[in-house]
Amino acid sequence: MNIHYTKDIANISDDMLDGGFFVDWANPPGVATHLKILTSSYCSFVAIDKKTNKVIGFINVISDGILTAYIPLLEVLPEYQGKGVGKELVRLVLEELKDLYMIDICHDEELAPFYAELGAYSNYSSLFRNYNAQSGRKNI
Repeated sequence: MNIHYTKDIANISDDMLDGGFFVDWANPPGVATHLKILTSSYCSFVAIDKKTNKVIGFINVISDGILTAYIPLLEVLPEYQGKGVGKELVRLVLEELKDLYMIDICHDEELAPFYAELGAYSNYSSLFRNYNAQSGRKNI
């Protein structure tokens, strides 16, 4: 598989993001909002299939740049899952943030083995969710 990984989000266009992400979300962000998430984050990485020039996976980080970081989204298109794309995206982020003390991610329970394989350990967390805003703020 010929995949290019980059944190150069400035060259990502709407047509490279169309379709397939946010599987099972009741109210997923649109393509423009998705691109805004990537460009507004502390850092983001994307995986691009060189053959189709489409983004097939992405990860983004919110951080204070001093001590802490949070990974809100890691997604790989279903047809590319199980091929190491997600692991490489996490590896790239962990390398980028290696000087920070705390890098947190909240995930579904069934994904704990995936993150444990990458060195994470499970912990307790509490979450607040407003599913009416799942597609993003309306005034963006």
